[in-house]
Amino acid sequence: MMQNITLQDQTYEKLREMIIKTDLYPGQKISESNLMDLMGVGRTPIRESLKQLKKQSLIFTFPQSGTYVSKIDMEQAIHSRFVRECIEKEVMVELCAKIDEPARKRLQSILDAQRVEFQNGNISAYHDLDNEFHRSCYDIVGKGQIWNWIKEFSVHLDRFRWLHLKDVTFDYNQILKEHEELLEAIVSRKTEDVKYLVVKHIHFMVRSQTNIIEKYPEFFLQDKGDVTGDND
Repeated sequence: MMQNITLQDQTYEKLREMIIKTDLYPGQKISESNLMDLMGVGRTPIRESLKQLKKQSLIFTFPQSGTYVSKIDMEQAIHSRFVRECIEKEVMVELCAKIDEPARKRLQSILDAQRVEFQNGNISAYHDLDNEFHRSCYDIVGKGQIWNWIKEFSVHLDRFRWLHLKDVTFDYNQILKEHEELLEAIVSRKTEDVKYLVVKHIHFMVRSQTNIIEKYPEFFLQDKGDVTGDND
């Protein structure tokens, strides 16, 4: 039984990641059989994973039409950004008080790995290490569960972050530079600098939202009444 649960969880996480990283792109039509072939798993874990993805509004099924990956909902992404900004400022200020040498080394090792992946041109691993840096900050102050809540709530923000990373920040390693500045301020216990850097780091989407949407208009929800974003 535990193996079935584990396989289902793995399938769900992989499909969710594929949606976030546009391997399954916004508006794409999908089917259980195609996903079974793609993932190399049976119908049950695919079907249960799709139920979870529907609850997150990441896919939609329409009678006589099919199942589709949802478009990116920028309204939800903006709300998620606001929530994360408010919470993360407090988490990072708490980290200023609690960070010790083992914690610093843990965070620095993530940044070192991120630098390697940038040099290797591995955008996917670089993205995952971005999340690992933030998750570890929450974990160090005993708030890992809050990170998990944010992760579930912020999926449309994460989809936008992926497009932004792929098209803007990966060119000149901006995320790593901002992480390094943030870690330096945390270690120095400069709480006001930490708050400023957190807001600056999370406000990336405000600066580039229009450009990303103009580049990928077909990926974004245009009409809230049309959940697939298909205006044809």
